[in-house]
This record gives sequence, C-alpha cells and structure tokens, in this order.
Amino acid sequence: VEVTFVEESQVSTLPFDDVDVDDWFYEAVEYAYDNDLMNGVSADEFDPNGTLTRGMMVTVLYRLEGEPESRADLPFEDVEPGTSYTEAVRWAVDEGIVLGTSDTTYEPDAMITREQLATMLYRYAEYKDYDTTHGGMAIREFADYEDISDWALEGLDWAVNAELVNGVGNNTIAPLSSATRAETATLLMRFIEAFEA
Repeated sequence: VEVTFVEESQVSTLPFDDVDVDDWFYEAVEYAYDNDLMNGVSADEFDPNGTLTRGMMVTVLYRLEGEPESRADLPFEDVEPGTSYTEAVRWAVDEGIVLGTSDTTYEPDAMITREQLATMLYRYAEYKDYDTTHGGMAIREFADYEDISDWALEGLDWAVNAELVNGVGNNTIAPLSSATRAETATLLMRFIEAFEA
C-alpha cells in the first residue's frame, strides 16, 4: 500500500491582494494587521513596498501603547488639530519618543528613514524601561557607517545589536533610505516578540 502525503498549503488570512503567503514579509504584515498596528492603504492593498510617513509611524507606536491621553502643548506649526496623527505626536513628544525636524516643525508627511524609525523604537524602548544595553556587531562595521546621522547612532546601533534592523546588502545599513511598509511591519514584529512577549 502506497501512502502519499500532501502538504497543506498555507492560506492567507489577509484581505490584501498584494501580500502573498510566500512573500518574505507575509508573517510580519499579518502580525501588524491582526494586532491593529498597521492597516492597508485601501481595503485590498497593503502596499508593502510603499513608504511610511513620520505621522504614520508615530501613530503605530501610539496604538501599540494603547492610545494614552496627553494634555501637552504641541510646538509644531505643521501638526494641525484633528488629524489622524495629532494625538500620537502630542503623546510621543511629551514622552521624548520623537523630536521635531526643527523647533516648530515635525514634518508628519515626510517619508520616515531607516535611522529615524530605529531611533523612534529605541526611545520607545527607553520609555518602557526595556533593556537597551545590547552589545554585538559594531555599527561602524557597515560600509556606509559615516552616512548615519550623529543623533541616530545610538538608536541604530541598539536596533542592529537587538537584531531588529538588518543590513540591506553589500555590507550597508542604508540609514537615510526610506523604510518600506513591509520593513516596518517586520521591525515591529521583531520588537514586540523580543521585548513584549
């Protein structure tokens, strides 16, 4: 008698036509969507290769924290009352998780860079009193180390050594490149599994 085993193929639980179960980022997108951290750009699109704005990213952290109330004043002229990110920016600035691009601007619609994303998560980890003393690979070993902004060195070094952020090939970290939505979902999943599980 010959017995044949047929491997059951995974079926997507996501409503997005542009995220396939075989994609490297599928699990992370599923995680971010199921935990209400990230939504699609439409009912049936996640846009994994699209980018995230500074306003969107601070909103993700705000959701992760349970949308706490803050009564702090907002110093930014470009953060209008009543937007989808207003209260998130208010909370994050009050807690020192984000800074403006100047004393009076936050630039919520600017694409978030990989070094900005890592720094936001680093400051959020400090806010939560998580261990941020990871050691390991020195960030200066990346070929484009000198491209990293001085203010981002500590946060990006932590993110690399905590295995949240990887290089992008050719021994580079691409600190000034925009973070994609798939990369962001992956980083969030790694962060939560490492520190909040």
